Parts: sequence; structure tokens; C-alpha cells
Amino acid sequence: MDLEKNWLREFARDFIAFGSIPFLLITIARVSVIEIYYPMQFIIGSVIFFVLRSVFKADMHAGLGFILLTFTSIFYKSLLFLVFAIFVYVGIIISLFYLKYEKKEVLKGVLFGSISTAVAYCIVRLIFI
Repeated sequence: MDLEKNWLREFARDFIAFGSIPFLLITIARVSVIEIYYPMQFIIGSVIFFVLRSVFKADMHAGLGFILLTFTSIFYKSLLFLVFAIFVYVGIIISLFYLKYEKKEVLKGVLFGSISTAVAYCIVRLIFI
């Protein structure tokens, strides 16, 4: 029983890594191959998120995960990838709750990630399109 619980905790921690800074940097490196427009979405969105997060305490993985979900889906322009990315993001959120992260911080992370994504999307469209 204890071994099964450890396995589940490790799996949840691995899922949370999809909303981490190293994963964000890997994604920025990947989308930088095409043109400057795509990485700027991630960079501006992340900067806005970290500013909001420094003022109001919020979960980093929930916020960055939302930014990654949105902008990678825009980058790949594939419904199948969008569905996959949504499942991954839901997995991140479920994992955060399973590992007993503070619910209020997780929800603020989702909210600030959403706000950062919307603002970054508008800024990048104004500058590059």
C-alpha cells in the first residue's frame, strides 16, 4: 500500500513538471526555430505572470502550465494537440490538489496564467502582426 502511494505521489510530481521553468525554457527554445513571434508570446506572458505572482501569491505551475497550454496549442494549430494539452493541464491541476498545494494559490495561478496569456497575446499581436 505504501509503495503504491509513493508511486502515485511521484507520478503527480512528474506531472507538475510540465508547468515548470525548465519546461518553459525548452518550449521557448523549440518555438524559436520558426520566428520571433512565437517565443515572444511565452516570454511576455511569463514576465507578466511573474510580476503578478510577485505581488499576489499564486502557484507557479498552474500559471505557467496555462501559458504553455495556450501558446503551444496556437503554435501547433492542431485540435488533437489541443486535446492532449488540455489533458496534461488538467493533470497538472489534479496533481497540485493531490499533493495538497494550497487551493487558493492554485486557483490564483490559473487566473493569473489566464490574464497573462490574454495580455501577452494582445501585446504580441499588436507588435508583430
